[in-house]
Amino acid sequence: MRTQTLVRPCRLRPAGLLSAALSLAVILSSGTAFADSRDDLKAAYNKALGQYNNLELDQALAALDQALAGTTADDPATAPLRMLRAAIIFSNSGNKNETTAAFVDAVKADYNVTIPTELRSPDLQKLLDKARKDSGASAPSEYVRHTSPSADGCGQDLKFEVLTSGIPDGGQAGLYWRNVGDSGEFKSVTMDAFGNIATAQVLASEHGDKPVEYFVYVYDGANKALGNKGAQDNPLVADVKCVKEVPKEKEPEKPPPPKHSLPKIFINIGLGTGVGVARGVADQSYSQYTPAGNFNYGLKEFACALARWSSGTGDLPGDPVQYQTQMGPTVMAYGTPYSVEQLAGAYNAGECAAHHKVSTGMASAPFHIAPEIGGRIGKKLVLSGFLRIQAVTGSKVYRDDPKASLPDSYMNDVTNPNPEGIRSKPGVTIAGGLKIKYFLGSDEKKFRLFVGGFLGGGFTRLRVPMGFANDRNGNSVPDDKETAFENGGQCTAVWPYKYDCGDPGSMGSLGAGQQAAQVSANSDKTQRIDTVRIGGGMLGGVFGFHWQAAKHFGLFGELQVGVWFPEPRASSSTSTSARSSPSKEGTGPPGQGARDMSARACPFVVSAGRRGPRRTPRRGAGERFGRSDADRGGDAGERNASADEASTCGWHVTTDPRREPRLARVSGARDVGPRADTTVRRRAAAGRPAPAGRSPPG
Repeated sequence: MRTQTLVRPCRLRPAGLLSAALSLAVILSSGTAFADSRDDLKAAYNKALGQYNNLELDQALAALDQALAGTTADDPATAPLRMLRAAIIFSNSGNKNETTAAFVDAVKADYNVTIPTELRSPDLQKLLDKARKDSGASAPSEYVRHTSPSADGCGQDLKFEVLTSGIPDGGQAGLYWRNVGDSGEFKSVTMDAFGNIATAQVLASEHGDKPVEYFVYVYDGANKALGNKGAQDNPLVADVKCVKEVPKEKEPEKPPPPKHSLPKIFINIGLGTGVGVARGVADQSYSQYTPAGNFNYGLKEFACALARWSSGTGDLPGDPVQYQTQMGPTVMAYGTPYSVEQLAGAYNAGECAAHHKVSTGMASAPFHIAPEIGGRIGKKLVLSGFLRIQAVTGSKVYRDDPKASLPDSYMNDVTNPNPEGIRSKPGVTIAGGLKIKYFLGSDEKKFRLFVGGFLGGGFTRLRVPMGFANDRNGNSVPDDKETAFENGGQCTAVWPYKYDCGDPGSMGSLGAGQQAAQVSANSDKTQRIDTVRIGGGMLGGVFGFHWQAAKHFGLFGELQVGVWFPEPRASSSTSTSARSSPSKEGTGPPGQGARDMSARACPFVVSAGRRGPRRTPRRGAGERFGRSDADRGGDAGERNASADEASTCGWHVTTDPRREPRLARVSGARDVGPRADTTVRRRAAAGRPAPAGRSPPG
């Protein structure tokens, strides 16, 4: 039983009556099938058929009986349900008498009712044929039976229904219509079929409250006409009764005042670039050493290079005492040919923490995204909040891998003749604030100029060429300037090369020189590009245009000119009042810091870093711990102040077995971490005792 509209791709040809033009109209035009109260019968039929397929026979019979309750026995729309009920009775009980009686009910509703293909069987067909004879009914004389519809009132749809003597599988029924008096082609509608009933409707918007002339044809699967009601040259008429009142002419309204071209709410997405004056120090580049360029490289620079490498992105030792306390195992493992006492004595925390100075000049901020949201606070004033998110800084800084362990970094970066390093990027750079704009010109114009100002806070970064290559092996010497020793003054080995100034011809010295030469020869001579972070606060003016292209879309462009104010620095008096005397050594588990009660006033905390525990300054509620070099080292003075504070606080940390100790005992035996294994083994092989607190590895 078909319950869906079948749209055939072939032409519908009313036998010998429709012209070629009408046939073409069948292909091109479209119609709308309608749904009425008979939809409930269709839904009940589909539900019962599904239950039948799932062998829920009793439930299917109950559903059909419920749907048929209250219907008339001669309603053709009930014939499919009565036929399905007879088929289910036969499948459930096999009782031919009950099945024949049920088929008689179906035939009385529609003499031409048929069994669907999926339910059809020879036995059922015989019982249906017998039921037609027993019913006393006779076949209708017309193939298509139909009563013309009418619409009583304006805006009423015309609903067409025909009862056929059967629509074969693959066949269809078509409605052809046009307004009375229209000489154009008939429009075609493929009718919706349920059993032998076909329905369609013509909407009021389509017939325009005018009478309609029409005819209906039924086709088989081969597109052959089986019957019709009406014809092209003798159409039926569906009357439409509509009396429309002629509206009175309205007096012309006064023209409305011009609408405001500016929307009440603005949501802008801006893309931009910028330029500024860069000065100060680089974000990510420590002060670089050039021992091959007559730079006075001494023990101070050696000690600093080793501390920078071992600290990764953590904080450097705050003074020589901390250097000797923290760096002992690291110096023993990686600081040959000097001792920790020599290096600690030469160490200068302030100079070591300093970042490389940049040449003052114009620099660019390549690309930023600027979302903005605001609203009109007057006819010409707009107040908005904005962000400036720097998406591209242009930085190209390569360094040793700060996330690698010290042994891995020493082997893959520091002593590698062709170190690859990793690209280091500055932190997230965001600024934001408030902006006010005053729009010039007439309110109704779509293109408007504006002027205004902005005020806010945050940071931006300027792209700065540094004038030297990258330091991929992490020894604070540009790779293309690599050398094994200082040759412009007093001879000093350059870390990490084990150059013996007392015996330049030794195998170790010659090997160190060759190793440094390989690094220099293999180095990428491309200039290092770093950034300078500026900000804290910003203030400036803005000038631009706004073009309201559509109601909810506009284009804008603006030029901002302003100044940046540096972020405030902490007062030195704060750190002085927080000082406390050194505490005794902590007794916590390895890798954790321990301090006595007197250290509570110290503005530092101890956290487990990547290369052992590290000391991190306490920040305000809006800041985070563990800042990168870019966020931590924009100002050497600030870093020096932090280092001075650390030297007065009694912080001590036991050794993390996975990393070298960063803080150890101030006096007594030193706790030597796994980074000193090489030195300990060398001492054991030479018959010398290992340092106190450690035994030679087995």
